[in-house]
Amino acid sequence: MNFPQYLDRLRAVCDAHGHALNLNPGAAETQLEAVESELAFPIAADLRQAWLMANGAERDVPVFMRPDYLTAYDFLPLEKAIAGRARMADRAPRYAAYDEPEPRDARIREGWFHQGWLPFASFGGATLLLMVDHSPSEAGAPGQIIAFTHDPDQITWVAPSFEALLTGSIADIEADPEEFLGDY
Repeated sequence: MNFPQYLDRLRAVCDAHGHALNLNPGAAETQLEAVESELAFPIAADLRQAWLMANGAERDVPVFMRPDYLTAYDFLPLEKAIAGRARMADRAPRYAAYDEPEPRDARIREGWFHQGWLPFASFGGATLLLMVDHSPSEAGAPGQIIAFTHDPDQITWVAPSFEALLTGSIADIEADPEEFLGDY
């Protein structure tokens, strides 16, 4: 599933429940190129397409749902994604001796920050983050989706790609729109 298809189905859910899907206008190609130059790697093509279509959403407007996880995530504007990445880099040294509650999935590199991790969605002021992983372990795949979860703090594997995340997300949203939209 690509992002335009995802948005069509998401809009249908929002419309059916009286919610607006307030997305920001798309990022400019030059803005993405500047960010990629700063990152020193190209952003995964499917996430790049998403930011070109919509540079995030208004605050507290859910756009994604982590499959099998009851939390709706906001789509971060590119600027906030880069700021969130910088906060992760600053916070990483505090985790140097921290043991995660469960062993980390072998597809994710050890450590609390890698240059190839790029947040794109958050919940609760970045207490939960979805990130595209451009620097996976040898067992992982570039472009896989991983998550930072606070309390207990851990990095977990979510989906093999942004496309797979979209497929799982919309299935969960359509199965339980009230949970996603906060209409409970």
